[in-house]
Amino acid sequence: MADLNDIQLSTKDILKKQFRTKVKGLDPDEVDAFLDKVIADYDTFEQIIEDLYGQIGKLQGELMEDQHKENSLQNQRTRTESLSSTSENVRTYTPSQQRASQNFGSMNEENSQAENSTNMAIIQRISTLERKVYNLEQRVYGLQKE
Repeated sequence: MADLNDIQLSTKDILKKQFRTKVKGLDPDEVDAFLDKVIADYDTFEQIIEDLYGQIGKLQGELMEDQHKENSLQNQRTRTESLSSTSENVRTYTPSQQRASQNFGSMNEENSQAENSTNMAIIQRISTLERKVYNLEQRVYGLQKE
């Protein structure tokens, strides 16, 4: 692999280069030697650029593989969580007063307490279902962090 230490000329060297003149102009051998150095440096730069592009391509390939693995793991976790969430039991609250009210109080009190406990159970069931639907939507749309 080419290295930056292989470069013989800097931009300042090229800019400040002065050629000797002869009777008919510049010395062609000196100009050719200088241009050979410039060409060698350009070849070195091209090799460095090719190597860097190769490394970039290799790293991008590794990144894509890692992202693919991460996505498949995330999909697997989502499937596992959805299976575990469907197996949750829905619990409802039954006040102990309802059980005790059968022994105490009048008929009207029993009816109102039974109605209240039924309403409370319905509200709790609705609340549980809403939570499950919300969590499912969050997972489906990818908004929930795991």
